[in-house]
Amino acid sequence: MSNSRLNFTAPRKRHLLTKVFGLLTLFALSTSSLFSGVMMQGFYWDVPGPWYPTMEANAAALKNMVGGYGINRIWFPVPQKSASGGFSMGYDPFDYYDLGSYTQKGGPGTHFGTQAQLKSAIAAYHAQGISCMADVVLNHRSGGANEANGYTGGTSYTDFNAVQSGLCKWHWYDFHPNFYEVSDEGTFGGYQDVTFNSGAPYGAMKTWLSWLKNSANAGFDGWRYDYTKGYHSWVVNDMNAASGPDFTVGEYWDANTTLLDNWANAANAHAFDFAAYYTLKNICNNTGGGGNMPDVFDATKCYAAKNAGKAVTFVANHDTDEIISDKMMAYAFIMTYQGYPCIFWKDYYNYGLATGGGNGSGWGNGINKLVWMREKFANGGPNIHILESQNSQYIIYEAYGSSASQPGYIVIINDDATQWKGQTITVANGYVKNKTLKAYAWSSSKSGQNTPPADQFCNSAGSVQVWAAPRGYAVYTVTGF
Repeated sequence: MSNSRLNFTAPRKRHLLTKVFGLLTLFALSTSSLFSGVMMQGFYWDVPGPWYPTMEANAAALKNMVGGYGINRIWFPVPQKSASGGFSMGYDPFDYYDLGSYTQKGGPGTHFGTQAQLKSAIAAYHAQGISCMADVVLNHRSGGANEANGYTGGTSYTDFNAVQSGLCKWHWYDFHPNFYEVSDEGTFGGYQDVTFNSGAPYGAMKTWLSWLKNSANAGFDGWRYDYTKGYHSWVVNDMNAASGPDFTVGEYWDANTTLLDNWANAANAHAFDFAAYYTLKNICNNTGGGGNMPDVFDATKCYAAKNAGKAVTFVANHDTDEIISDKMMAYAFIMTYQGYPCIFWKDYYNYGLATGGGNGSGWGNGINKLVWMREKFANGGPNIHILESQNSQYIIYEAYGSSASQPGYIVIINDDATQWKGQTITVANGYVKNKTLKAYAWSSSKSGQNTPPADQFCNSAGSVQVWAAPRGYAVYTVTGF
C-alpha cells in the first residue's frame, strides 16, 4: 500500500499550519463571558433510556433554578452508535455518523435515544440560552471486523467497512501500531487505539466535529474530550481550531496541578479539576473533622487556585461519585470559589441536593441557593479574596462586588464535627460595609444544627463576624434581596 494512500505525513503538516490559528481562536474564546456561570453534567452512568427526552423536559427548569438564575451550559452524553449498542454509555465508539438513525449493533437508536430526540433536546436548551457540549471519544474505537494487519503480520479488529453511515471506514493503518507511529500516550480498555499521525482519523475527526455542530445533524456548541491522557495534546488544539467550539474541556485525569496546567495550555482547552476533587473528597469523607480546610487554597492541591481561567471544578461525575459524606460542603466551595463549577445531574435530581435533601430539611437550602448567590451577587465568576486560611477546621473568603445591586458575598465553610465556628474578619469589599449581612445560603449535616446563622452587621471599617454550623457552611451578603 502506497504512502499516498496511508497519508502518513499530512497530519503533522496540517498540525503546524493550524496551530497558530488555534492559538488565536482559543485565546479569543478563553476571554469570553460564556465561561462564567455554572455547567451541569446532564447524565450519569446507566441512566434509563431513552434519556434525551428526560434532558429536554428539564431545560426550562435548569435555566431558572431559583430567582431567574440557573445553568448556562449542559454536558450531553457521547452521541454516536457504539459497539455495545443500546447498552452502551458511548465510550466504545463504532459509527461516528450514526446518532441513532441506523439499524445496527442491536437496533436503531443509542442508549440515549434517536437522532431526532437528540436534536429536539439540544433545541430545547438553545431556546433557553443554554450552550450544549458533546462528550467525544477520540482515543479509541470498537466493534470493527477482524482483518489482516499489514504491520503486525497478524490480525486485528480494525475493519470498519461495514458502518451503515458509509463514513470513517477505517482499517489497520488508522490505528496503533503502524509503520509511522507504534504508539502514542496511552491505550484504553483493549480497544483499537486511534492514530492521529497517520491515516484518515486526523482529518476525519475534524470533519465529524464540524458535522456535529450543524443543527441539521445535532447542533452541539462545544466538546468534552474523553481520556485525553491517551493521545497528543495538539490533537485537541487542532480539533478546536477546525471546529470552532464555544468551549472545550478535557478529562485529563490527574491530581497534579502542574500536569493539568501543562496539558490545558498545550491543548488550548480547559481541564477538569481532579486535584480539587480529591482534596474535597478527603475533607468531606473525613466526618470526624480531621481534614485540613485550607488545602483548597493550595495551588498544588486545587487547580482552580493555580489557574482559575482553565479549571472546571466538580464534586462528582459519572466515573467518580466518591464523596459519600457531607457533599454539600464541597458544593459550597466550588459554587462560590473561582473556576467554572459543574453540577452533577444525579446530585441535583436523584440525591435531592437541589433544595437540600429532597424535603429541604437535610441540607439547608441546597444547590439552588448557591447558584443564585454566585450568579446574582458575583456575576457568575467570583473575584476571590481569602480572609482566613490558618485554621485547619474552617476557611473564610469573600467574592468582591461590583455594585450595590451586586455586592458580592462572604463564605465560611466549617469542617468541625461538633462545634459552630466563626470569627471577626475585616473585608475589603466596600459594597458590604455599613450593611447588615444575612446568610442566604447555609447548611449543616448535624442534627439540630441545620439552622441559618444570625444576621451580622458589617461596620464602616469592614469588620464583621461570620459563623457556620458544624460540617456546614454559610454564604452572607447584604440583606434586602
